Amino acid sequence: MAASSVVVAVCAVIVTIKVMNTDPNDVPPDPVVLDPVAVEQTVKAWIGDETDRVSCPVHLVAEDGRTFNCTYWVKDIPKTVEVKMSGGEGEISLVT
Repeated sequence: MAASSVVVAVCAVIVTIKVMNTDPNDVPPDPVVLDPVAVEQTVKAWIGDETDRVSCPVHLVAEDGRTFNCTYWVKDIPKTVEVKMSGGEGEISLVT
């Protein structure tokens, strides 16, 4: 019986030490997720009056150098444009 009390006490000390040594700054920040409506509006502005409808992926996590495709329609004919992220903060540009 005394041995089990010692084991419980040792486990409590170990857990306490681990909790005290946890640095809240070690938790990575939440990733930057692009607003899909803003992305589509930006792509539409780049394409111009040629289209009135653009569709891009919904969940885009900002990642430097990552590319993705958006579809836009010209007279009901779908076309694709490649978009590239830069900087990891959500900056995007068309790939030419």
